[in-house]
Amino acid sequence: MISNKDIACRWPEIGSESFWQWAKETPLAVLEENEMPVWKDAREVFDAVKAMGASMIRYPAIRWGVHSFDASAHLPKYPGLADRDLFGEVFSLFKKKGLKITAYCHYGVLHSAVMEHHEDWTARDRDGKPLDWNGNHYKACLSVDSFIYAMREAMYELCSKYSIDALYLDGPTWYCEECFCEACREKYKALHGEDLPEALSFEDGSRQKYNRMRENVIAGILEDLKERLGQWPELPVFFNTTISYHPYSPVGQTERNRIYGDGANTAEVHRPGSFWQIYESIRLGEAIKGVSFSYLPPGPYETLRNFDNLEIDVMGFACLMHGSTPKLGTVSTFIHDKTASKKMSDYIKFSDKHKNVYYKAAPLKETGLVYSRMGIENFAESEASKYKDYFNGAFRAMLQEHIHFDCLFDTQISEERLEGYKALYIPGGFTFTGEKTTVLEKFVRDGGSLLLTGKFGLIDENGKHRNNFVSPELCGCDFISEEPSDVYRGREYRQAGPLYGYSLIPEAYLNLKDEKIRGGFFNENHLLPVSDAVVGLPGLERMIEYCVVKTHGTSEVLADLYLPSGGAFGAPLEFPLGTPPGIILNRLGKGKVIYVAAPIEKHYFIRGLTETRKLYRNIFSILLDNDFSVDIDAPAGVVMNVTEDRENIYLHLLNYCGTMHEKSFSTDCIVPLYDLNVSFSGKLSTASEITCLRNSRKMKLHSENGRRVFNIPALKISETYVLKK
Repeated sequence: MISNKDIACRWPEIGSESFWQWAKETPLAVLEENEMPVWKDAREVFDAVKAMGASMIRYPAIRWGVHSFDASAHLPKYPGLADRDLFGEVFSLFKKKGLKITAYCHYGVLHSAVMEHHEDWTARDRDGKPLDWNGNHYKACLSVDSFIYAMREAMYELCSKYSIDALYLDGPTWYCEECFCEACREKYKALHGEDLPEALSFEDGSRQKYNRMRENVIAGILEDLKERLGQWPELPVFFNTTISYHPYSPVGQTERNRIYGDGANTAEVHRPGSFWQIYESIRLGEAIKGVSFSYLPPGPYETLRNFDNLEIDVMGFACLMHGSTPKLGTVSTFIHDKTASKKMSDYIKFSDKHKNVYYKAAPLKETGLVYSRMGIENFAESEASKYKDYFNGAFRAMLQEHIHFDCLFDTQISEERLEGYKALYIPGGFTFTGEKTTVLEKFVRDGGSLLLTGKFGLIDENGKHRNNFVSPELCGCDFISEEPSDVYRGREYRQAGPLYGYSLIPEAYLNLKDEKIRGGFFNENHLLPVSDAVVGLPGLERMIEYCVVKTHGTSEVLADLYLPSGGAFGAPLEFPLGTPPGIILNRLGKGKVIYVAAPIEKHYFIRGLTETRKLYRNIFSILLDNDFSVDIDAPAGVVMNVTEDRENIYLHLLNYCGTMHEKSFSTDCIVPLYDLNVSFSGKLSTASEITCLRNSRKMKLHSENGRRVFNIPALKISETYVLKK
């Protein structure tokens, strides 16, 4: 079970300031070099950083178990450096010029030179053989106490010798899926009271137990390091992470590590996937409530050429609107090519000018979108992608329908953490512990709203399937069965195919019955597909997933599951499973729960139907009593976020129309938008004035249908609007 009471923490009080706040506001120029330097003189490095417009550099002091400063009693020096102090050369010049320096320490790989003295630090396979990394170096084992001690003491030496401004750990990371060294065997047995199996699996729970050991070790490394560096209480310590689920837990659990570290890198450097994937990690990073780093631009990274393009404008503003600190890529590139200097430095000037707006405000609480870390491990196990469709679909549907939300992890759920939310949405919440479920039940009884879908809580914390939902009282229904399991006939096609008609395993639609759920968009057609039965094309698989449930007497059925079968040659459609409830409205105490028997978020990720987004709008109209704090009439490519401080509320808009459906390609075209209307309610509607941050232009306000409205004549790439409280 993944659980840690300390994980559930609140945002700092609005207007308060943490000792690491300055680092959050300071873009970090990255010089990545794990081998010999790309520069001859530190002046080259300084000139490149100045060309970027930056005032702080991240420079390596320890990499792969060897160091590049003057001397260490605990780690060997990088081969070939002799008496040269690379870190000191950069440090001295930058301090002389008034710039800041973050020391970079790689934590997880061992240089081959280390093996001459510390072969016992390496990770091992089942036969005790050291695990190599990229053929030349070796994977370290983080369970080896002597290695942890040497790294900790070398970092203490570093801090003692140089008045660094911050410390950045690239890790701690296990670079192997599993290690069978004596240290790992001992720590596994100490934690679980049993021997480490020779083969780990999710089926018998040994993989989960091994992951718990890894998470404990990594959190312990960070806790121990913070304690050792206690004489520098205001030295920020950052760590690297994979913020989303990884089946082998190589970097531990981000939100738990945050207890001991002051922030983390939450976005990958090598430009993975689409804009939406990168943006998702930026928005998730906001949930750690510390310094959250994102790469700018998001790659490519290993190149001698700069790219002066829209990526800096678009991804840069994505960072700003969520208070994410950009890691500027990369100094080695700017040493050779300063093409992007003006665009990068202009961005940093804008960021610095408005740092109070972008880095001291907190998300406006309305709807919380929950990343189900507990559920993903028990459901997805070794196939992380099995869960991504659920959260990614929910994230994009909410974002593209302009329903304001911020993110949190299920591990963070507590009464205190949920304070201020009007609604929660838990996509793919396959596992929920009794403790967390009790918090949810109280949240609803006290007046909160909740959206649940599919197989909520049907897997317990040990990976075993339950016979019913973890809380039928919340769902307003009892679980009866999943979709039927059967083989497909060879010539079976969607849309009443010519030979057999609809499937033996009925695909699912929602038949929207109640006016509250139909709204304006569904006046003519009440059927909405929530499964995908396409066959016959390579790479396309059926997605048919739903639950047959039985409602409680107090629940209200807003939609049926429409499950057609047969129908060949014009025969009447058959409904062998009947028409069970599809959408249920359950009232509990002062609050409301809507349960949807099919994972609409997963279907949206696969098909992206406008109708599905409109269903979301109707669902949240019910959950929020038709009172969205902010609403905007804009295409799906417009990204919205709302933040606040004591004096103001900030509406951030990013226009990603034009290339919104790209995959891994960089942004090269944004289509300007015109005549957008924005409306407000609640405390936003009391705003005395609205001003465009970029040009100080005051916007005209008027009232319409009980809401305050203003018009945006044009939106090019991005804007922030300031609403005076």
